Amino acid sequence: MELAITQVPFWLSILFILAFTIPVWLIASTARTAYRNAGKPEKQAQLIYQRTLLFYTCFLGLIALVSLSGFFEQNTLPPRILVSGALPLLLFYFLYVWRSSWFKVIFTHASLAALVSIHLFRFIGIFFLLAYQYGALPRTFALVGGIGDILTAILAIPLIYALRQKRSYAHLFAWIWSLIGLADIISVLRTAVVLTQASIETDAIGVAQFGTFPFSWIPAFAPATIIFLHVVIVVKLAQETKAA
Repeated sequence: MELAITQVPFWLSILFILAFTIPVWLIASTARTAYRNAGKPEKQAQLIYQRTLLFYTCFLGLIALVSLSGFFEQNTLPPRILVSGALPLLLFYFLYVWRSSWFKVIFTHASLAALVSIHLFRFIGIFFLLAYQYGALPRTFALVGGIGDILTAILAIPLIYALRQKRSYAHLFAWIWSLIGLADIISVLRTAVVLTQASIETDAIGVAQFGTFPFSWIPAFAPATIIFLHVVIVVKLAQETKAA
C-alpha cells in the first residue's frame, strides 16, 4: 500500500514535524506555569505538563497513522479530516476540558499574556506558503491561511508586551486581536470547504494535501485548538474588563 505522504521535499516535512512540537510545548508549559502560580505542589505541575504532552502525542500520532492510510486524502464534503479529527478534538475541549477541575485551575491562574503567547505557534502558517511553492496547495488557500496566521502571530507580540506591561490600551488591543484571530480561522475553514467542493466538481487542485502526513496535523489540530483558545481568552478578557 502506498503511504499518503505530503508531496513536498523531505526536508520540508521534517522541518514541519519539528515545528509542530512548538504548540504542544507552549500549551503544556502554560498549564504547568498556571499550576505553579496557583501554589500547587511541583509534582502536580509536572504531572499536568506530562499528561498534556502525552495527550497531544497520542492524538497527533493517531492522526498520522490514519493520514498515512490515505483516509483523509479523499476529497469529500465535509472534509474527512475535519469530521474525524478537528470536530472530535473541539468537542473534547468544550465537553470535557472546559468542565474539568484541573482546567479551572489553569483558566484562573494563567495570565492573558500567557494564553496569547500560545498563539505564537501560528507562525507555522509559513508552511501554507511553502507548500504552495511546491505545488501542494492552491494559491488562494495558501494566502488566506498563511498570511492570516502569520499576521495573527505578529500582532500577538506587541499584545503580549502590552498585557505584561499593563498598558491602558491592552484590553482593547486584545479584543481587536481576538476578532482578527477568529476571523482568520473561520476564513481558512470556509476557503477549505469552497476549494474542496470546486475540486470535486472540476478536478481542480484542492486541499487534499492537508489530508496527508504530516500536514494533516494542521486541520486536525489547529482549528479546534485555535477556536478553543480564543474562547478562553475572550471569556477571561471579559472577566478582567468587567472587574477593571
